[in-house]
Amino acid sequence: MQGSIFTAFSELVIEQQGMAAWDEMLDKVQPASDGIYTRGQQYDDNELFDLVGALAEKTGLPAPDLVRAFGQFLFDKLYNNMPPNVGKIEDFREFLLAIDSVIHVEVQRIHPDAYLPKFEYDDTEDGDLIMYYESKRKLCHAAEGLILGAAAQFKQEVNILHPECMHDGAKRCKLIIQIKD
Repeated sequence: MQGSIFTAFSELVIEQQGMAAWDEMLDKVQPASDGIYTRGQQYDDNELFDLVGALAEKTGLPAPDLVRAFGQFLFDKLYNNMPPNVGKIEDFREFLLAIDSVIHVEVQRIHPDAYLPKFEYDDTEDGDLIMYYESKRKLCHAAEGLILGAAAQFKQEVNILHPECMHDGAKRCKLIIQIKD
C-alpha cells in the first residue's frame, strides 16, 4: 500500500487522538516499518489493518466506522494532489465516474506498482448511481468515506447504501449512491 495512505492515517490519529496515542499504537503493533512512512514507498497492507485494529481497541469504535472516517479525511489529501485535468471536473457524479477511467489511470502512471481497487458503475431509474467496488484489501468502508468526502467537496448531499459486501461473502461490494437534488 502507498505510503501516502499511511502518512494520512498517522495525521488523522495525531490530529484526533494526539501524538501520544499514535506512539502507543506503534508500540502495540510494532510495524515492520517502525511507523516511519514516506509517501512514495510501498508498505505491507497488514500494517494499516493492524493500526486500525489498535485504534478500534483504543477508542472502542467499530473498525468499519474508523475506516469510513479515515476515507473521508483522506479525500481532501488525495484531491489536493490530483492531476490538473481532474480538477476541471465540476460535477459530483462525473467525478465518481472518472475514478477508474481517469484518476486511477493517472495514479498508475505515477506509481506503476500501486494496487488499485476496481469500480464498475450502473445507473438506476430513479437517478441513483450504483458503484461496484472490488479489491483484495476489502476497504469498501474507506471507499464510502472517500465518496462522502467527494460529496462534501462538490457540495452534494448524498446517502450511501451498502446492501452487498465482500465482508459478508459477496464477490464485490455494491454501493448505492443516492444523490439528493
